[in-house]
Formats: sequence, C-alpha cells, structure tokens
Amino acid sequence: MFIVITGLDGSGTTSLAEKLHEMDKGSILLRTPSLEYCRELIDKSVRETSPLAHYYFYLSSVIYMSDYIKKNCDYKNKNVYCVKYLIDTVVSHQEAGLDVKLDYETDGILKPDLTVFVQLDEQIRQERITKRGKSVFDKLLDDDKTRNNIYDRFKNLLDENTVYFDNIEKDINKNAKALYEKITKFNM
Repeated sequence: MFIVITGLDGSGTTSLAEKLHEMDKGSILLRTPSLEYCRELIDKSVRETSPLAHYYFYLSSVIYMSDYIKKNCDYKNKNVYCVKYLIDTVVSHQEAGLDVKLDYETDGILKPDLTVFVQLDEQIRQERITKRGKSVFDKLLDDDKTRNNIYDRFKNLLDENTVYFDNIEKDINKNAKALYEKITKFNM
C-alpha cells in the first residue's frame, strides 16, 4: 500500500514514518523532495521571486517520486511510506496565491492508497520546531491566520482515504504502534 504521511512541519511526520518503517519489516520509507532535490536554495532564493517556479520544483520532485515508486517499489504487496507528497505541494502553493489543484491524473502521478494527516497541539509543535530550528516555511506558519488557512486547505483536499492521527503521546513508539494499528485496519 502506498501511504503518504503529512501534516504541518514539526507535527512528527518524519519521526512517525521512521518508526512505522522500523516496525513494518520489508516496508520502504521515502520523502519528497528526496535527496536528489536540494530544496534549501530553492526555498531561500526562488520562492519569493517566482512562486510558480517554486511550485514546479516541488511538483517535479513529486513526479520523480511517483515514477520512482512505480518502477522500484512493490507498493501493491508492501507498505511504502512517503513523508510529504503532492497534497503538501498543492496546499503550500495555494496559500502562496497560486491557482493549483490536487490532480493525480494529469501528470500520471501515483495516487496514495492512504493519507495519514498528523495533528499536534500547536504549543508542542512550536516547541519542537523552535528546538530544531525554524525553516522559512516554519516561520510563515507562526502566523495564526496562515496556519489556520493551511489546515483548512488540507481538510478541503483530504478524502475518505485519510486517517487523522493525533500525535499526542510523548512516547514515539506508542504513537507509531497506535498509528500502525489504524493503518492495518484501513488495509483490511
């Protein structure tokens, strides 16, 4: 099953995905943009000058990952976890003012079998991202209105193949186990 794990930065998407991958022997763990894409320079120098170019960079990374999964991963028989994907690219660029749609078919992008939307109390999320250092996008999400718009955009795009997960337990192993049980039930 192809599973996308998404949520605001600092909500625990990467940590949960790593633990799920650890627990789920034979699974594959990926992320967009992948290491082939150097996003730091694009986020710093391109985003403000040309939001459309910034969008195409991220869209390109999603198309690359989609093709990679189709060619290299047995996602019909094993779980493939991907942190961030097309929905993240669309949501963030809609918030930047672009009229972009969540469309898997136009570019032949592999549609997830399941999307996990990780939620976390804002105060705890802020503590986490402050501790690790805030990215350009993290600083944009400090604004309550922007952050709420992002949440609303996600909720408008998430479909019936979504598991909402509250990442409230401090023990990441307990959280990953609880999430894995939800994923397993969804897959039945």
